[in-house]
Amino acid sequence: MSPLRILICIDSLAAGGAQRQTVELLKRLDRGRFTTRLVSLHGPRMNQSRHFVPELAAAGIPVVELDCRWRWSEIPAILWGIHREIRGFRPHLVHSISHHANHLTRLVRVIPGPRFRLLTAIRTEYDARQLRNERWEQRFSDLILCNSPSMFGKLRDLARIPEARLRYVPNGFDAHRFSTSPDPGLRSRFAPTARRVVVMMARITEQKAPDLLARAVGLLKRSHRLPEGAVFWIVGERDGDATQSRLDDAIRSDELQEVVRQFPATDQPASFYHAADFTVLASLWEGTPNVVLESLAVGRPAIVSEAANAAGVITPGLNGWVVPTADVATLADRLAEALGLGDPDLAAFTPACRSRAGDFDLPTMVTRYEGLYREICAAGPS
Repeated sequence: MSPLRILICIDSLAAGGAQRQTVELLKRLDRGRFTTRLVSLHGPRMNQSRHFVPELAAAGIPVVELDCRWRWSEIPAILWGIHREIRGFRPHLVHSISHHANHLTRLVRVIPGPRFRLLTAIRTEYDARQLRNERWEQRFSDLILCNSPSMFGKLRDLARIPEARLRYVPNGFDAHRFSTSPDPGLRSRFAPTARRVVVMMARITEQKAPDLLARAVGLLKRSHRLPEGAVFWIVGERDGDATQSRLDDAIRSDELQEVVRQFPATDQPASFYHAADFTVLASLWEGTPNVVLESLAVGRPAIVSEAANAAGVITPGLNGWVVPTADVATLADRLAEALGLGDPDLAAFTPACRSRAGDFDLPTMVTRYEGLYREICAAGPS
């Protein structure tokens, strides 16, 4: 039997969780059964990096970069770029990932040309407006995929999409990759005298809200609850100027320059997790955040917002802490609590952290996707 041709369409190849999941999936699909190609809509012209392009090239996966902006004047170019790849590649299935890609691949289906099945994937939580869009647009997708049980319930109950047209596949990741640190000297180089190192692994975007961490640290400082020797590292690409400005303002207003430090996106996240005592993710919305799974795999508990815990990865008191979304005061309280724990108390979280990370096995995720691709393609052209 000839391999099934799968065209992946994604918003960008910047350093993000949806992108990491996509790259890991493509690298591990059975190449005897699947032939793949990827189209990326946005790039440097929209301040999106090409972070994963070299990794895909090294894996021999063809990538087409349209590098268009999300503007009315450029949407026709994106549509015809996707359509051109469909005409040339003639995929059995188009798997679109994230907001813009989902809208546009659905629209491409009304353009004359080769017919194809369409799987649209939602990699985060949607608000009321986005759920209304899903209700209106659902007929253009053969199946709709999400990576959190919370989102599955919203699509079924609020967007009123029939459960038979929905699929839930949890994120998967290579836990073995995080078993050891590629750079064990990282902490001693950058924080040689620190008593506690706290890491936020997140792009500088509105969604991830890194300024909330800086504001919580500032509150601890003003209330004289910030322990001596505590430092906070924020690791990720600077994608949003407005968010970066808010973060800069929070650091400057409480004079946190010696306490809060930014690092660029890294190809060795395990080094930062191993250097940390615990991690923080204060996102305003999420699906199943990879960075929390990665932190747990290293054995580091995480403080997360309720929005970042939509998939229920963190059980308070067992493998971390959960705080109300955008609640700086409560985030500060939980930081103070975690910073006040001794080494044995923090180490006590490790077994539960690693056990929970084991629930998100990468080979299992890949097997689920392969089965889903075969299921959709077996229905024939749409």
